[in-house]
Amino acid sequence: MAINPVTTNRVTGLASGLDIDTLVTGMLQIDQSRIDRQNQTTTKLQWKADALREVNSLLKAFRETNLSVLSPNTNMMSASSYSSFDVTMLTDTSAVTVKAGSSANTGKVTINSITQLATSATAGAASEDIFSTEISKNTALEDLSFNTPLTFDVDDNIKFSINGTDFTFSKDTLLNDMMSQINASDAGVTISYSSLKDGFTIASKTTGSASAVTIVNTAGNAFEAGNSAFGIDAGTYNGQDAMLNIDGYNVEKSSNTFTIDGITYTLKNESPSTPISFMVDKNVDTTIDKITAFVDSYNELIGKLQDMIGEDVYRSYSPLTDTQKEEMSESEIEDWEKQAKSGVLHNDSGISSLLTKVRSALYTKVEGTGLSLSDIGLTTGKYGDGAKITLDEDKLRDALENNPDAVTSLFTQTSSSTDKTTKFNESGLMVRISNAFLDYTELATDASLSSLEAQISDSKEYVESLEDKYYDKQETLYLRFSAMETALAEMNSQSSWLSSMFSSTNS
Repeated sequence: MAINPVTTNRVTGLASGLDIDTLVTGMLQIDQSRIDRQNQTTTKLQWKADALREVNSLLKAFRETNLSVLSPNTNMMSASSYSSFDVTMLTDTSAVTVKAGSSANTGKVTINSITQLATSATAGAASEDIFSTEISKNTALEDLSFNTPLTFDVDDNIKFSINGTDFTFSKDTLLNDMMSQINASDAGVTISYSSLKDGFTIASKTTGSASAVTIVNTAGNAFEAGNSAFGIDAGTYNGQDAMLNIDGYNVEKSSNTFTIDGITYTLKNESPSTPISFMVDKNVDTTIDKITAFVDSYNELIGKLQDMIGEDVYRSYSPLTDTQKEEMSESEIEDWEKQAKSGVLHNDSGISSLLTKVRSALYTKVEGTGLSLSDIGLTTGKYGDGAKITLDEDKLRDALENNPDAVTSLFTQTSSSTDKTTKFNESGLMVRISNAFLDYTELATDASLSSLEAQISDSKEYVESLEDKYYDKQETLYLRFSAMETALAEMNSQSSWLSSMFSSTNS
């Protein structure tokens, strides 16, 4: 906003008896009206920009919740959302937990035996009685009470390597600092101390027979074979694989958690002689719940967009000026602006086009699937419902039970075509909706919002030019009234002098 450049001392009308401020304000009323109207234009543009940003936020939030790999709940673009399985344990056991993923096969599975768990390579697990007294990890190495005294080289250092990573520590190094540096290094191991057994353990961060801990002692006796202060001899220590038999097939895995044929196993304990059986069954209810939740969320969003473009416009309610706000209470201002903002996106072409596109996404057949969306119970309903989805749960259940792959394709199929029409026809519903939302937000940001921002900037500049003219006129008027007041004051002074002179003569 322009700054009022008027520096003239305000005249009070003492000589004329006039209310100069009121006169000047009245004479500038037309100019103030121009400023107010342009400010209202700016406000309307800002309201529309804010409304479009709200639409973008709604679409972005919907995509992040329902159509993104980062979705905290369900990504409906993924085939896994349309294939759910339940696992029923037929054997009561604590030796293993089982979870079926979206690619699992139904049927009975038997783990005939678990003969060995996967372990990390571990050095020193059996060592104990390292110290003669209770120790603190915040103690320097030379001050620790090792049963086998810790010796240093001529430079007062101990040196060793673990898995090819070299370490050097001085006698002043705190035990805790030494352990922290080893754990944070590229050696890929964790060194720990147990006060219960009074011993150290160095374990690889991975499990399986390929994991190893190789220690080479180079100076001092920290890990010297037969004379190790830390109770761990230099050498190579290996881990072991998990070993089990599933449905008659021997299985070896480097980890205790692994996935075979869509089933994830987590081994907890050995079970060499007790078979463990479980059943995998398809869970259609979970898939229906996911699709229903999506439809509800989608319909809520579409309802908001339809309300925005169908909102009534109250042309008699314009944005309030500062003067008008000063004469109203907060509740009155709130009620007024609610009416003034109504219909700011009335019949917006961008939103209308988006709704048309997503409605088309529902009734256009997905090529290559052999089914239409209406075949599985998804339709657009009445025309008055716009782009909202009507869901027939019975049809959907029947399709999921009898043709699950086709249902998945109807929702998630993608197209590699560069032709827009072909790409649209070959894409599944979720892909179509996601693309429509992305196209809109890009258009709204690159075109509509950019154009509005430019219009807002131009409108603000025009307001400033109007205010500059207003203040110039204001300055001129006050100068003229000031000159008038000065002239009247002089005339009054002369009149008083003449009156006094006449009074003196008569006397």
